[in-house]
Amino acid sequence: MAAPTPSEAPEGPLTSARDGVASAEPATSYETRPLSSAPERAFLALLVVLAVLAVVLGQHPRRGLDFRVYLLAAERFLAGAELYPASDGFMPFKYAPLTAPLFLPFTLLPARAAAALWNLGSVAALGVLARYASRATPGPGERAPWPWAPVLATLALLPALHLELFYAQVDGVMLLLLALAAVGAERGRTWGPATAFAVAVLLKPPAALLALFLLTRRHWRVLAASVGVGLLLAVPSLARYGLDGLLTQGRAWLDTLARTTPPWALGHNPQGLPTLLLSLALPEDTVPSGSALTLAQGLAVLLFVAVVAWSRAGPVELLALCCLGVTLLSPLAWRANFVMAWPLLLATAEARTRGGLALLVLAGLTGVLTSDTLLGTDAARHALLWRPYALVFTALLLWTAWRARRAAAPELATQAEALPLPRGFTAPTPGPRR
Repeated sequence: MAAPTPSEAPEGPLTSARDGVASAEPATSYETRPLSSAPERAFLALLVVLAVLAVVLGQHPRRGLDFRVYLLAAERFLAGAELYPASDGFMPFKYAPLTAPLFLPFTLLPARAAAALWNLGSVAALGVLARYASRATPGPGERAPWPWAPVLATLALLPALHLELFYAQVDGVMLLLLALAAVGAERGRTWGPATAFAVAVLLKPPAALLALFLLTRRHWRVLAASVGVGLLLAVPSLARYGLDGLLTQGRAWLDTLARTTPPWALGHNPQGLPTLLLSLALPEDTVPSGSALTLAQGLAVLLFVAVVAWSRAGPVELLALCCLGVTLLSPLAWRANFVMAWPLLLATAEARTRGGLALLVLAGLTGVLTSDTLLGTDAARHALLWRPYALVFTALLLWTAWRARRAAAPELATQAEALPLPRGFTAPTPGPRR
């Protein structure tokens, strides 16, 4: 998406590429291109197509299954009932007890309308994300991002986006919340980013991985404030169940995760790094022990943190890596969850290198070539047992880390990398901090 025009682009701590060094250089052609440029029209057309799909799938009585689980949990919360009854079978509520009241407003609508509205929110989140997390104004010796990058990133993830909307999952909204938290923190704000971070963690606890971004960038106040916001968000559940009742619900949640995660971990759907590591040692479709699953996930987290620390990534790539990690480090990550890789694919496209574009195409082909429509159900499941998503997105993780390290150490750059991308986010519009 387009950066502000010269008359709109404010002076600010993130207007340059070098993490806080302001640039006095004149605006480049990237800032002055019209808002009706071809890349923007193409991206808007993609969002319109996704919005139509969001409504169609949300209205279907047998779609939006995951969102209906949230609605059922909200209704149970309102009635003070158990959130995790064993009678739920293979579709239990797998999220923290504090999540249930967040969906109370949607219970006021018919289920189909609520699912369609949620899906539209996910599409809108993608549009807002593309503009909100845009890169800083290029400084001396830096080049502008490629305007076609959002289009290519979205096209590569169309299969995942379709599944996201098919089941009305939360990844799109959570992705925007993480971006709001990271970019807001970079802009010196506290409570807005803290609230976004806390809500994202409630939607899916693996979103806590963004703490790696906040720690690396030394946003201590945002981290502290997010704890306070989390405690505030616990008040409705405490009022409904009381302390003892809430603790009981928490134990039931952990028991549900312990009971339902291992049987799925080595099936065809999971595509996370822990499953890839487990599949190296265990036969397919076996049920790993809890200790084996914990060991695999711990090893995956250690590897991920080591790669990110080695990369010395700037804010843009660091956020992209953390968003990918939320999915890649989950033992139950499946195709729809890789919507969280959108910022990483955006950064990959912006770099415009042969290796990066090849990986971008490979990521897109992975979604297409493992679809039930193309291969049929049995063949698609067999292909997914090779964990292609885990392999391709781990390769993207390593490639992005390598590129980020070279950008952080100009002496390592080759002549082809003489014009690096900005490392920071675009500057905010002047206004009070909050």
